[in-house]
Parts: sequence; structure tokens; C-alpha cells
Amino acid sequence: MHRAGKEGTVTRRGFLGATLAAAAASAFPCGVEAGVKVGERPESLTLLDLARKPVVLPDAYRDQVVVVHFWATWCPYCQEEMEALEALFAQYRGRRFVPVSVNVGETRPTIDGALRDRRVSYPVLLDAESAAAKLYGVTGIPTTFILDRGGTVRFKVLGKVEEKSLRRMVEGLL
Repeated sequence: MHRAGKEGTVTRRGFLGATLAAAAASAFPCGVEAGVKVGERPESLTLLDLARKPVVLPDAYRDQVVVVHFWATWCPYCQEEMEALEALFAQYRGRRFVPVSVNVGETRPTIDGALRDRRVSYPVLLDAESAAAKLYGVTGIPTTFILDRGGTVRFKVLGKVEEKSLRRMVEGLL
């Protein structure tokens, strides 16, 4: 079960959500949240895509609803979410919508191996040094940000998110 928290932050109830919350609380006592918050526009950051071409996030997707999904190959929830993002991309492609999966801290051969048998037609970016994860304040994998057409974060999802929930959030911004 997902619930909307303060300022559009969505958390997953249970162990994963509690673990992420505990990690964030211990890292930032006094309730200070690091990284990009709901209602803010992330700073621009250049990452490489799978073809090794530079992509400025989020500027490259100006005037589009963007889902920025931080993932890792070892994360089963991330794989499920990538399937959901692929389905949403196919459905909303003509409506100025794009998901972007940002791999955090893994090598290119590891990423290639994980994507070999998976259909991903939307952009996948490489964050080998975890610069984007640090900028966005990612404290666990998966973490997902949904930006409106103006580039402002409207939702932040900590932990696993179901396709149905993603669809509702995205549809509300299209």
C-alpha cells in the first residue's frame, strides 16, 4: 500500500519504507532533508546515456513530464518498475512524457548484462560516480522523482512503486 505523505512524497509501508526513513533520519537529524525536495527544480547535471552521449538532466526533457527513476541491477523492484515505465512510455509517448532510468554506481558491463534481455526503449543514463544520486538526495534504491513540464518535482517516491500508482501520478501532470 502506498500513501501520499507531506508535500507529495510517497512512501512504501513496511520494512523497506521504514529502513529508508530510518536511514534518512539518522543521516539528517532535526528533520533536514538533503537533495531535491517536492516543489523544487533540480539543478542541471550532465550524465552519459547508453550510447555514451551527454544528456543534461532535466534540461534535455524540457516541456515534458519526466519520471527520473534511480535504479541498480541487483534490485528486483527496480526491474519491475522499469517494465512499468516501459508500458507507460509506450502509452504516453505522444503526450510529451518520458521516463529516464538513472543507474547508480555500477559499471557499464554490469548494466549491459542486466539490460541484455530486457526491452527498454526510453533513456537510460549512467551515474557511475553517483553524482546525480547525491544531487537528488537518493538514500535508497529504488527512488523515483516525477517532474512536471516546467521541471519542478511534483512527487518523490521512496522504495517500490506500482505501475498503477505511477500511472495516476503521471496522468495528473499530462
